[in-house]
Amino acid sequence: MIELADGAGTAPWALVLLALAGAVVGGLTGRALATGGYRVESDQAGAVPRHWWWPAVVLAALWAVLGWRIGDFAGWAALPAFLYFGWLTVGLVWIDADVHRLPDGLVLPSYPALLVLVVVATAGLGDWWALVRALACLAAMYAVYFVMMLLSPSSLGFGDVKLSGLIGLLLGWLGVSEAVVALMAGFLAGGLIALVMLVGRRVGMRSHIAFGPSMLVGAFVGVLVQYHVVA
Repeated sequence: MIELADGAGTAPWALVLLALAGAVVGGLTGRALATGGYRVESDQAGAVPRHWWWPAVVLAALWAVLGWRIGDFAGWAALPAFLYFGWLTVGLVWIDADVHRLPDGLVLPSYPALLVLVVVATAGLGDWWALVRALACLAAMYAVYFVMMLLSPSSLGFGDVKLSGLIGLLLGWLGVSEAVVALMAGFLAGGLIALVMLVGRRVGMRSHIAFGPSMLVGAFVGVLVQYHVVA
């Protein structure tokens, strides 16, 4: 049975502060992205997106939702890892949607950054099994995506594989079921996005559709819902 996860009981004023902070950070991020500084010569794309405001709106919503879901769990030690992932999500969605590339300059440094934040969260929780589980889910999700890339290189790129490890690390820290939901939800979101774009004639049957945004949508689904095995 799939159901909405329990909230952390975070005070409304804290959620408002998180939303305002997210709007500021997201706005600054959007303005930086709108310069197109992430593009390289090999990127084949048109004009740089100029709608710098949407990262502010999305990050404000994400940080408020994460505050509701994670809040003071592990003595507030867990929230920074999820807020960082929310910021990373905004940047990667923008870039992957624009140039169909998940830049190593964002993804690879996020491994040590997120690992440090997860260690801090684990120390606050006082349950080091959570860190072992997170690392195991990192390896498992990376392996799943790597095998799928080998089987269907036209559907998944190595950037997707590298991103999968980050999702496995963070969602695995919450629990194995959360990581599994994130994995399944990512592919479901990818299929729905592709169907909508095909129906809307935004792409053709042979067009390449960026999969990173779908993976990140799946990750947040994994944060927000949980499933239980019902006998």
